[in-house]
Amino acid sequence: MIDVTCALIRNDEGLVLAMRRGQGMNNAGKWEFPGGKTREGEDHEDCIIREIDEELGICIIITGFLEPVEHDYGDREIRLIPFLCETLASKPELREHDDYRWMKPQELVTLDMTAADVFVAQEYAEHYRADDRHEPGTDETVVIDEPGDELAGMLSRIFSVEEITMVAHSAARDSSLLSQLVALSSSRQKRVGFMASWALSKVSDMDPAKLIPWLGLMIDALPSVPNESVQRSFLRVIYKSSVADIPESHHSKLIDYCMTTMRHENTPVAPRAYGMEILASFCSLYPGMVNEVSAAVQLAITDASGGMKAAGRKIILRLGSRQ
Repeated sequence: MIDVTCALIRNDEGLVLAMRRGQGMNNAGKWEFPGGKTREGEDHEDCIIREIDEELGICIIITGFLEPVEHDYGDREIRLIPFLCETLASKPELREHDDYRWMKPQELVTLDMTAADVFVAQEYAEHYRADDRHEPGTDETVVIDEPGDELAGMLSRIFSVEEITMVAHSAARDSSLLSQLVALSSSRQKRVGFMASWALSKVSDMDPAKLIPWLGLMIDALPSVPNESVQRSFLRVIYKSSVADIPESHHSKLIDYCMTTMRHENTPVAPRAYGMEILASFCSLYPGMVNEVSAAVQLAITDASGGMKAAGRKIILRLGSRQ
């Protein structure tokens, strides 16, 4: 049985990306959800992020997952592991595929899809609508009456990875801009908050030290952030920072938050994974936490996906070596 990941990538309108397999690929001309085989020793979550980057050249944020689908193609048996993802990119690169469409969930079942993808499309169409992500007051036209009003307006009009990367590069050189992005991450305008926090996450990829002055503010904001995208981005920024840079006054608050997030069964995969890693990092400062964190991680991965289990086991082994 071969493990294969796939991504149901939703844009800001709740439309899902479908790709048509190009010439030279098996099942050429069939539609599918993009993804690929998990490499030896690779977590499923890492696999799908790598595959989408390699195949489509876009960044995604994992928000959840569907039940795996097992299918026998005759020459091979696969276990298709579907992830729910978000992106703000609008045009994937056609590196292997020859066409793409952004579609409403109910339209996916009309495509001539590969056999395993058919079951994924049917399950998704039964439970989701194109407007699931939209809430009153989250239209693209932004009412600007909050800190960084000019920046908020600009963020509301961004639609590509390249544009948000440019914002991140500018913010990495301008502490005032960084401060505005932190403030706008808590915007009641969902798109503005999403984009601001995503830019912060990209800054942390460039130079995590740039965000040290704002770590305390992000930790304070975590319990009340307006949407899951901001939660993921803040936790990712904290995860990529050195634990020594987190204000001591915020250690207890962050530890409690990560414990709660990790234990909550409805928490999406990415925040739970970041929470586990952050707690493991704190064990270097507080060795007395090792047993408690190991037990909490073990409990959290009991009924988790294969990728989460693998990540959790690595953490438990790492913590065990410190005892």
